[in-house]
Amino acid sequence: MTLYIDEAALSVELYFNQPNLIDYVDDYTFVLKSQYSKQDLILTGAVQETNDRYSKILVTFPTGFGNEHKNGVYYWSLVDPTDVILEEGLAKIITEPGGGTGMTNYTSNAATEEREADVYYRPNY
Repeated sequence: MTLYIDEAALSVELYFNQPNLIDYVDDYTFVLKSQYSKQDLILTGAVQETNDRYSKILVTFPTGFGNEHKNGVYYWSLVDPTDVILEEGLAKIITEPGGGTGMTNYTSNAATEEREADVYYRPNY
């Protein structure tokens, strides 16, 4: 599953292979777990449409999610109100505008470029 999260439209319609879901009010949870930090992001979902083949659930991401650099692959799971996992898998997340990476550039200077290591043992062959 690929999720495109735009900061201008944080509500995303997701389709699941779950037929005839009971229409609870915002009680389904869509859980994203980062493969990097192993932290859960728990989002609520509302059933928009359900039939004998699939269900459409509207999931709303928090404000600022699209501006953060959350691009990557996440574990996801759909959980019903009784805490039963209905479906799970992997999701690729693409955010817009995406934000910064949180990395700082390394700039070398003369003091770091000309460092020499001390040799304590060097066998003669």
